[in-house]
Amino acid sequence: MVATSHEGANEAERVARRYVEEFLNTGDEAVADAVLHEDLVAHQLGVETDRVGRAAVVGQILAFRETVPDWHLTVEDSVAEEDTVMLRVTARGTPQRAWGNLVPTGKSFEAAAFFAFRVSEGRIVEQWNLVNLAGIGKQLGLMPPTPRALAAMVRHRIGRRFGRRSSSA
Repeated sequence: MVATSHEGANEAERVARRYVEEFLNTGDEAVADAVLHEDLVAHQLGVETDRVGRAAVVGQILAFRETVPDWHLTVEDSVAEEDTVMLRVTARGTPQRAWGNLVPTGKSFEAAAFFAFRVSEGRIVEQWNLVNLAGIGKQLGLMPPTPRALAAMVRHRIGRRFGRRSSSA
């Protein structure tokens, strides 16, 4: 593979960068519609279930953006060859709401992540993510769980079970 700069990017790399910079960083659904194939398959290493279809991926991203409204990804490096693109990014944000095992602790995170994309006819058809979830959890004080983090997780789980929203920690 050959490393490329943003200026010399091939079409696949331009599509992948646009996805990160104009959709993931802003939540602009029009961009998602333009760059994601309707039948996209997204794989997250460490997560058992793939997201299948543009609607599923967009829904997940928009829900995460509600949880971490200042979420921002900076593309640090990219490599592209033909229809395949690899991006090394830095993810930053401060959770404001609970989402899965992620609960607000008042702390921010900054973590490395890698994305690989396969692009066909100007749209992403497959995506792989590797995010340093353990590093994020540690920075947020969730790993190893502190008493405050455990209490927030328990409130969140009980609230979900009984149909109430948990309050932030």
